[in-house]
Parts: sequence; C-alpha cells; structure tokens
Amino acid sequence: MSSSSTYKSAVISLSNKKNKKSINFKLPELRHLSYIYFMVQNQLNKYTKDMSDVINYVLTAIGSASYVEPPANTSKNILYYQLFEEIKTIM
Repeated sequence: MSSSSTYKSAVISLSNKKNKKSINFKLPELRHLSYIYFMVQNQLNKYTKDMSDVINYVLTAIGSASYVEPPANTSKNILYYQLFEEIKTIM
C-alpha cells in the first residue's frame, strides 16, 4: 500500500507475474473501512456460527406459501422474515 499526502489517496496493489491489480482509495474512505472492519468481522462470525439455523429454516420455508415462524431456539441475529421474502423471490 502506498499513499500520497498531496492527493490524500491510497493505492493498494496486488500482483503476480501475469496480472497486476490495484485499487485506489481516498484516505477518508480507507479510514472508514478500517473503523468498520471489526464490526463486519464480528457480524460474519455470528452468521457463520448460525449457518445451521439458516439452512434448517430455508429447508422448512422453501415449500411454504406463507411466512414460517422460526423455532424459538434459533439465533436472533438473522432476519428470518427478510430471508423468507428472499427465498420466495428466488423460487
């Protein structure tokens, strides 16, 4: 990563022998991403932990025409009503 104080931007480059890719960020954008990184990481950890609840819910709800209430012992981190609506748009 390199930065330029004149333009207040940062460039992140990834490369191998064949391809070189780079992403340009303004420094305030990069600061914002660094601030929210741990929140996003924690949320992804919760979703990963709750994956079995989601799979069981989807298997139950996929054949239903109306909203299926999730069992009481499922995670409160998942918005099951929204998940049900997404399932219905796909099916």
